Amino acid sequence: MNAPARPLLRPSKRVVPASLADRALTMLVVLILIDVFLLAPLAELYGGSHAWSDLVFSAVLVLGALAIWGDLWLTDVFVATGIISIAIRIAIILNPELQLRTWDASFAAVNFLLLTLLGLRRVFAPGRINLHRILGAIAVYLLMGLLFGQIFRLIACQFPQAFLMLGQPASYEQIVPHLSYFSFVALTTLGFGDITPIHPFAKSFTLLAAVIGTLYPAVLIGRLVSQELIHNQSS
Repeated sequence: MNAPARPLLRPSKRVVPASLADRALTMLVVLILIDVFLLAPLAELYGGSHAWSDLVFSAVLVLGALAIWGDLWLTDVFVATGIISIAIRIAIILNPELQLRTWDASFAAVNFLLLTLLGLRRVFAPGRINLHRILGAIAVYLLMGLLFGQIFRLIACQFPQAFLMLGQPASYEQIVPHLSYFSFVALTTLGFGDITPIHPFAKSFTLLAAVIGTLYPAVLIGRLVSQELIHNQSS
């Protein structure tokens, strides 16, 4: 006889209280906004250490774990990979000569992917629309931008000069500070043209970001409106 499939949900005593999860989700949105729209431009203007970036990254993972922690086995995978990512960041800080940027980008991409999927599960779960769900939808969109930023970083690491900057081939060191910006430009389909993907993988993931960035708001609005109508009818 075949063994029974492992259930997606299983009993757990490690469920974070709803009030703490809501506050963590709010802080997660605020932190990502500060990182993308304030700290990244300041770093580009004035340079300096990347320690703050590692600190923000670690805080995003911790807040994400608090926001989605529960009885879903996928959260265990997220926490495990998150611990590995933070350990890699600490190792790089202690010894900058370590060649761990490929592993760093890979685990960071996995972390953001898992956190995005778990966030989508909460956003599209049955129930009435509230502030928590709206903040979750915003967090998911921002996490998509961070996810594609790490994917583009991995491509730039594996394929030198996969991007052009102002029409000129850009090295890994030149393009990395701008990949978060480019990720959100691709996600929102702005297409300024200052950064151009030229490697096939860079092109394909840029198109994927544009498609997801276009479809997500439409699907989100339709889903949330239908959920509210269903709730009103049932009540």
